[in-house]
Amino acid sequence: MTASPPPPKSVSRAGKRTTDTELRMPTPTAFFGFARKLARLRCPHCGKGGVMTWRGSIHPRCSACNLRYERSDENYFAGAMFFGYLFGAFTFALTLLIVIVAMWPNVPWDTMQWAIPLGMGLFLLVWVPISRVVWLSIDVMVRPVQPDELK
Repeated sequence: MTASPPPPKSVSRAGKRTTDTELRMPTPTAFFGFARKLARLRCPHCGKGGVMTWRGSIHPRCSACNLRYERSDENYFAGAMFFGYLFGAFTFALTLLIVIVAMWPNVPWDTMQWAIPLGMGLFLLVWVPISRVVWLSIDVMVRPVQPDELK
């Protein structure tokens, strides 16, 4: 009888965490704690260090607990695109609905042709960096930080 292969490790050869660690369902208390840290754009692990720079990019590590924000490979924040798209689409639909309902029956269709895309473009310039913080917070909430990630 052959031995089964060893279970996957939580750290890759490059020392970065992979996504094959155990998932944890957060409690409501933990969820609101993460939401509070997220609203302040703070480290989802310790809540002290800032995640974003003033230009909107992400710091490599937390200044307080030394958590590496890019927790796996160089494509870690690709999942943040989902939140950026979801929030952008929701914002577009909500804005369109509010304008149509508020101005019915004289909806300014000509103005909406350029104002809504321009507004969404400007809004998404602000939202895209924040969506990275949302992605990081959700990842830390469901995949707890391992001690070797704080080195």
